Amino acid sequence: MSRIVEHGKERYAFDRFIQVGREAGFIADKVTLLTDTTSVKGAGAVQNTYTLLRKGIRKLLRAMGYQLPGKRRGLSEQAKQLIATYLEQDQKADIDWSDAAQRQEQLGVLVDDAEALLEWALAHSDDATVRQIGWLLTKILGDDVVIDEQGNPQIGEGTAPDRIISLTEPEMRHGRKSSAHRFDGFKVLVSTDQSSELILDIADITAMGSDGAQLMPTIERVETETEVVIERAIGDGAFGSGKNRAACANYDTHPVDLVSPLSRARDPEVDKSAFQIDLVTKMTTCPRGHTAEGRVGSRQDGRPTMRFTFSRAACEACDLFERCVRSKKAGRSVNTHPYETHLQHARQRQQTEEFMILYRLRAAVERKIAELVGHGLRLTRYVGQPKRQLQRLWIAAAANLKRLFTLAQAQRVDLCMLLGGLDPPRVGRMPA
Repeated sequence: MSRIVEHGKERYAFDRFIQVGREAGFIADKVTLLTDTTSVKGAGAVQNTYTLLRKGIRKLLRAMGYQLPGKRRGLSEQAKQLIATYLEQDQKADIDWSDAAQRQEQLGVLVDDAEALLEWALAHSDDATVRQIGWLLTKILGDDVVIDEQGNPQIGEGTAPDRIISLTEPEMRHGRKSSAHRFDGFKVLVSTDQSSELILDIADITAMGSDGAQLMPTIERVETETEVVIERAIGDGAFGSGKNRAACANYDTHPVDLVSPLSRARDPEVDKSAFQIDLVTKMTTCPRGHTAEGRVGSRQDGRPTMRFTFSRAACEACDLFERCVRSKKAGRSVNTHPYETHLQHARQRQQTEEFMILYRLRAAVERKIAELVGHGLRLTRYVGQPKRQLQRLWIAAAANLKRLFTLAQAQRVDLCMLLGGLDPPRVGRMPA
């Protein structure tokens, strides 16, 4: 495993089977890409704030070399106490953890010891490992701990967006696939060819943030690695941001047709989509026929926006007033999106039969993800991004080999000849 990663051959089997698919004609020169993500568990243990601080102190002491008796000569009594408490043993404090007062006292001890050790570690700041672990410990303090009005440390309410949850696997994060589905670990993004159902790309990505941010890098990676042209990409609503639609329409070498739904309005009759916005004349018309002139709004994502505000008198006379207007003083206001033109086109297209037919094709990538889960995708076995990515690639390679046999049998292609006759693929390391 380590030697495969060391020599940059993580993609060897995966790329070879893609190469076979291309040579056999299963993968066309121009493809429709189906893409989706799934949650996966991390290999590290999820730890609470007390354990993160204790383990972080221990790791930093080891990185500074104090597990060696020779390094301990001439240390202060405070330093010796830190080593005795955190390095010579690896046990949580012997307190009544059901007692809030004792937990509070222990948190204060951990915070004081962590801050003292970070100050001490400045003398070792030329060591990259010390700097890395020191940064992790500083981040844990910043994310998890707040100081109250009396100057006492408290565990903060809520969860920081990029909170570290494990020192065993520091890249693990809390993630959500929906408001009801929370998980601890990572996401895996899977992209398949709609026609052949072969996996063209699989990537280990962070559990945080929007799936949509991965769309354009995935398109670029697939076109580079498999030497195909992506004519169309189909994904769920997470991929359908205005920014992605603009990027696909203005893709460097050719436009990409992005098929992705926009969210449905809770109250369609008074939703922004019910207003007719004319960006040329800078006028908008509400569902009841009233008009408003636009004025320049704030710039977002480096692009201009417009704001339309209807008169309060016209709104109060409307039967939709209670549902439509939230302001206590002004009439209804409507703000354009920085990619409003692309979103308007998407809303119109979403009502067509063509869109519904194309979007149904996305179900194939969900079936493929279910197959990968059956091969162990959801259980991460390794720590560190290179080895995690290696696991994803080889599971995908196994699924692709199965699919190649099915396609070869259906189309009477000599798969053994192709597997034996092709030159080894060029192997490149996937960017982190």
